[in-house]
Amino acid sequence: MTAKKSTTDSPQTLSEALAIFQSQVKSADRTGTAKETRRDKRTNKSVSTERKYSTLEDVLKAIQPAAELGISHTQTFDYLIVEGGTVLTICVTTLYFKEQKLESKLPLKELKGYNIMHDLGIAITYTRRYALGAAYGIGSEEDDDAMSLTQPPADKSGITRTPTKPNEQPEPVESIKDKNYGTPISPNALSAVVFKMKNLTEQFPDKKDTVINKFKKQFGIKAEKIGPADIRTAEQGQFLTIAINEIDSSL
Repeated sequence: MTAKKSTTDSPQTLSEALAIFQSQVKSADRTGTAKETRRDKRTNKSVSTERKYSTLEDVLKAIQPAAELGISHTQTFDYLIVEGGTVLTICVTTLYFKEQKLESKLPLKELKGYNIMHDLGIAITYTRRYALGAAYGIGSEEDDDAMSLTQPPADKSGITRTPTKPNEQPEPVESIKDKNYGTPISPNALSAVVFKMKNLTEQFPDKKDTVINKFKKQFGIKAEKIGPADIRTAEQGQFLTIAINEIDSSL
């Protein structure tokens, strides 16, 4: 039997509630199966692989304990007209806790196929899943059943912290995880954070340095200037998102 928590132990802020949730839930189940074909660079032959991934239902099930902490969420859609008149669809994920809220925006990939509505459905499911995983801080980076919408990377690149030695080589993702640097941030989540930073710079230029200095202090970054390449983990992305939303959650 689980002991009932006293009100003094209950989270008082959204960040506290998320910290408790993240200590309890690390990742979603992976009940989906995806097949993908990649070209082996060494043999130049096509290699088919099959792997498990988290479905949207898996992620929704994984975040259910957050409701017991008082966290709820919505996912809606907005649009942005970019250069050339292209309409960019935005998935808006908002977490709510008491009077606080945390909003993040993730763009959908531009659709160019013949069956637009079918591809749109795939893109929405794909984006919702990644957006929820990023907002709640749980693992979902291996989830990729939208292979028809994305191109596989040319090679497997590594990520490192800010280099401290000359000619320092990137460390592979597996090494980052082994050393507990944190879960590597997904490309979509990184794009969403960069999008929010851009809006912050345009609308609150006097607040930008405050956010950056907090980020550098939190993660021990000594470089004078930072850019997207310095945002390497999901934890870093979430920290910046919360810091920006404390200034204006609509960014």
